[in-house]
Amino acid sequence: MARILDLSSKQALDFFLESSSYSTINFPKYFDFSKILNFVRNEIGENDFLNCLKAKPETDQNPNGNSKKIRSKDKYRPSDFNDVSYKLLMNKDGRYAFRPLQLVNPYLYYFLAREITKDENWNLLKERFKSFENPNCEVTSIPKEKDEKDKTVTATAIKFWWEKMEQRSIELSLEYKYMFITDLSNCYASIYTHSISWALNGVESAKNDKEGNNLGNMIDQYIMRMEYGQTNGIPQGSTLFDFIAELVLGYIDSLLYDDLEKSKIENYKIIRHRDDYRIFCNDKEELERIAMKLQANLAKFNLAINSSKTKLSENVVEASIKEDKLYYLANIPMYKIEKKEINTLFSTLQAELLFILQLSRKYPNCGTLKKLLSQFLKKMEKLICDTKEGLFLRENIKVLSAIVVEIAMNSPDVYNLTVSILSQLMQKLDTTAERDKMSKCIYCKFSRLPNIGYLQIWMQRITYKEKELIDYDEKLCKIINNEKVTIWNNDWLKDNLVEDFPIMSMRNSEWLQNSYTPIIDIDEVSIFDGNS
Repeated sequence: MARILDLSSKQALDFFLESSSYSTINFPKYFDFSKILNFVRNEIGENDFLNCLKAKPETDQNPNGNSKKIRSKDKYRPSDFNDVSYKLLMNKDGRYAFRPLQLVNPYLYYFLAREITKDENWNLLKERFKSFENPNCEVTSIPKEKDEKDKTVTATAIKFWWEKMEQRSIELSLEYKYMFITDLSNCYASIYTHSISWALNGVESAKNDKEGNNLGNMIDQYIMRMEYGQTNGIPQGSTLFDFIAELVLGYIDSLLYDDLEKSKIENYKIIRHRDDYRIFCNDKEELERIAMKLQANLAKFNLAINSSKTKLSENVVEASIKEDKLYYLANIPMYKIEKKEINTLFSTLQAELLFILQLSRKYPNCGTLKKLLSQFLKKMEKLICDTKEGLFLRENIKVLSAIVVEIAMNSPDVYNLTVSILSQLMQKLDTTAERDKMSKCIYCKFSRLPNIGYLQIWMQRITYKEKELIDYDEKLCKIINNEKVTIWNNDWLKDNLVEDFPIMSMRNSEWLQNSYTPIIDIDEVSIFDGNS
């Protein structure tokens, strides 16, 4: 698999303009942004950004008390509007915290991707990333093309994390006695947009660029245009912004390396995957000094270590593996693979779900939870295919559904998997009336949570044909129901560039009409193939 930095400028632009790069949010399969991105690319082409802006209308001005109508030369700017990009709120902890995922304005997204991948600019970025490299730091999170064996770019990234972060950490236990683990608090939301120019062009050069002509300042300006002129935070939910975050974090890597060299600290190793850090050293006091210097360099960029996820360990092998995975392994693995099929030692579906529920309470949103739910879903699909009766005759569908809903309430990151399981369970109810009642009960319980826009999207996936059953207020749900709503405010663009904007094309109407079923299978919700 090729890193994005190994691509040509044209290949990189094509990569950024793929639907799966534009949005890395896990949506139901009837969402597709390809036609929107292609439309914008064809309409804008090579047109200059300023030439695409709509001129403000004639205005009445009365500077001297005399009313006189004059034509203003001003143009609208996207930063004049607070709804240029679309924020999708996703509950983060089953309580009040939320994660703002974004579908950035596709016009601004194209302008930014085009600017970054101009030949001169792309070469500058490659050189800058090259300058960040140092022998003491291994970075595993530079975006990559999708591996041929993987379904998504995200799947490739996760497999690469396992190989280069977890497995590599265990290898380093042969060389180092101590490991320091941490990540950053609200990394994307805390990145100061001006620091993008510092990272790319250097602090002095960035501050002296009063006209904002260097690439770093141009990236900064485009992000501010997406964010109502704000300078704190970059969007989440896109490969393009993962790449921009890597630019800032890579610069911090290089500053830390220089700082440690000046302090004569040389015998250490750092592995970084985005905002997750693992630092290895044989001297505990020296490791603590490295951690302090990391925090000091992060602070220069408005970033901070997450103290609740920070620890220093002498048990490098165990500390290299996530706690949820160790917990699962320590509590007797209940699954085994035989002839490429996953079998379980649980005697009932309810017992298996209760085991998963306990894990979700102890480690909400964890990777092991996603794996166990995926395995449970595969098992259910097999049972349904193999028999119409089987275990389902001996189990209470409503009880199983209640446990699944409780798992979802604890761990919003698995909404897609839990809703998929619910879709399978509800089909075992005897009547449509029972299924409708179950859907309403489930949604009513979910509605007790704040910020459930993302959850509504997945609930709609199993109730689409019963449009009167539940009234979803999430705008993306309304699009799927073929209701015209405004997702992105494009009033700052010339009318001819937006008059035929295909907003409804994000809805795959052909699939909804010909292939829709309320049952969600594993291929739709798992980012890996069926045997992963």
